[in-house]
Amino acid sequence: MKKTAILLPFLVLTTFFALQDCHKNEENSNTFTQNNVNTNTITIMPLGDSRVEGATSNSVSYRYDLWKDLVSNEWDIDYVGTQNDNTSYPLLLGKSFDPDHEGIGGFKSEDVLENIEEVMDDAGTPDVVLLGIGGNDLVRGIPVEEIIDNINQTIDILQNSNANITIFLERIAPGRSNVMTPDGITAYNSYLEQLATIALEQTNEASKIILVDMSTNWTDDYMADNLHYNELGAKEIADRYFEAIVENLEK
Repeated sequence: MKKTAILLPFLVLTTFFALQDCHKNEENSNTFTQNNVNTNTITIMPLGDSRVEGATSNSVSYRYDLWKDLVSNEWDIDYVGTQNDNTSYPLLLGKSFDPDHEGIGGFKSEDVLENIEEVMDDAGTPDVVLLGIGGNDLVRGIPVEEIIDNINQTIDILQNSNANITIFLERIAPGRSNVMTPDGITAYNSYLEQLATIALEQTNEASKIILVDMSTNWTDDYMADNLHYNELGAKEIADRYFEAIVENLEK
C-alpha cells in the first residue's frame, strides 16, 4: 500500500563532501555483470521516497532529467524497479523514457530495508543504486542512529546480492527554509554528518558507496512546495547525479 509522502523541512547546509572514486572492474572497466551475464548496459535502481517517485501533482522527480543527461551522452543504461511512472514524456533521440524505478511516497529507511530483498527478487539486482532516503524518518522523530542502522543494513543486503554494486548515497536536499525548527536543524545536520561514516565504513575494494551532495547551494527556488522539487530542482538533482556518475563510472 502506498503511503502518504511526508518529508522533513530542512535547513540549507553549506558543507561540501567530495565525491569518491567508484570501483572499476579490474579486467574490463566497461563491463558490468548482471545476473552472471556480462553486458555493457548499466542497470540503475532509483531508490527512495516521494522525491524519487515524483510524477504527482506537486512533485517532480529527477529521473527523467537524469535519463536525458545519460542518453544524450551515449550512456547505455536501464532503470530498474517494481514501480512504473505512467507520465507521458517527450522522446529523446527517438527513444522513450524508461519509467521503472523504486521510489515510493512516504517511505522511511525501515520500509526500504524491509522491502529491498523482495524488490530485487522481482526486478533483479542492479549494478547501481541511487539512494535518496531519510527525510520521512526525521520528520517522524526517528533517532538518527536508527536511520543510519537501517541504511547500513540495506547496503549489506545490496552488497551481498551484488559484490560489485555501486551505491550513490544522497546527502538529501533541504526543504524550504521558512519551515525549519531548531530540532529539525539539529537532526538534519547530524544525519548528513553520519552519512559520511556510512560511505567510509561500507566502501570496500569491490563496492563503493559514493556521497552525492544535494544539500550545498540548495535554494528555495528549487522547491515546488515546502517539501518537493519543482522542474528546476529536479534538474539540479539530476545534474548532480550525472556529474557523480561520469566521475565515478565507466560507460
